[in-house]
Amino acid sequence: MRSNRMGTTGLQVSDLSLGTFEWGRRVDEATARELLDAYASAGGTALELPSFDAPAVPLVAGLRLPSRVQLLVRAGVRAEGTSAQLRTGRSDLLTDIRSLLRTLGRDHLDVLVLDAFDDRIPVEESASVLRTLADAGDLGYVLLSHHSAWQLSLRAADTGIPIAGAIAEYSLLRREAEVSLRPALDYLGLGLIAGAGLGRGVLSGQYLRGVPSGSRGATELSGYVGAFLDDDSTGIVQGVSKAAAALGVDPVDIALAWNRSSLCASTIVSPRTRGQLDQLLDSDLELADEIRDVLDQISDPDGP
Repeated sequence: MRSNRMGTTGLQVSDLSLGTFEWGRRVDEATARELLDAYASAGGTALELPSFDAPAVPLVAGLRLPSRVQLLVRAGVRAEGTSAQLRTGRSDLLTDIRSLLRTLGRDHLDVLVLDAFDDRIPVEESASVLRTLADAGDLGYVLLSHHSAWQLSLRAADTGIPIAGAIAEYSLLRREAEVSLRPALDYLGLGLIAGAGLGRGVLSGQYLRGVPSGSRGATELSGYVGAFLDDDSTGIVQGVSKAAAALGVDPVDIALAWNRSSLCASTIVSPRTRGQLDQLLDSDLELADEIRDVLDQISDPDGP
């Protein structure tokens, strides 16, 4: 698996980042261990934890991580039922990071993902926490998620914080980051990791004939997946499926290849089974320019 630099920073990440959103839910410990071992053996280097209080955290704490695999740990948000509580103030952020370190049995974080920007809290509050951790060697790099371009630029102006880039939802079904974040990231020399790079699983084509039993769309996450089951999204998925059929590959190969050609340093994927992971690890398609151009046209958020 290729390794890519996050912009001009020193943080290197593999083409694919392994998401753990389903770990501790529909992925048990034995399967999680199998997925991690296969991913690391293929050269994967980034394991993403969804939040400090997610079921995946204690599960990952019980696994032995290969030394080359970095943890990308989210903090700054706590789930409260179906809503989220922002926790970017100094006391909350310190409490949650300390809780993470205790649970994981670690004395430092490879990469902290600050998962929110709360405009009710002075920027200096969270900044002081990040600077303190970085100065003490307790923190390697910081990635920003759910930040607009101006919010990202404001944080990046603090040279005491080792910001390497952003994580933002980005795929053929959601391209807003091209306009909202990419120019700022490029100007600042920062990188982009694509979250939900397979369009929440919809770009696999599995939902073209309905919602399969056992899929994410058939669970409590049906609303999350359903956002991409409208007519516009379906038209894009049909185009991706046609391109895949013409090339003799799977729609997933097209989706991943498009992300790579969009200069994303990495794409977060969250397979639940070894078979799903192997398919992703084996995907090394490179798109011809004319196919890339067609995909760009059919998925253009502004239309023709």
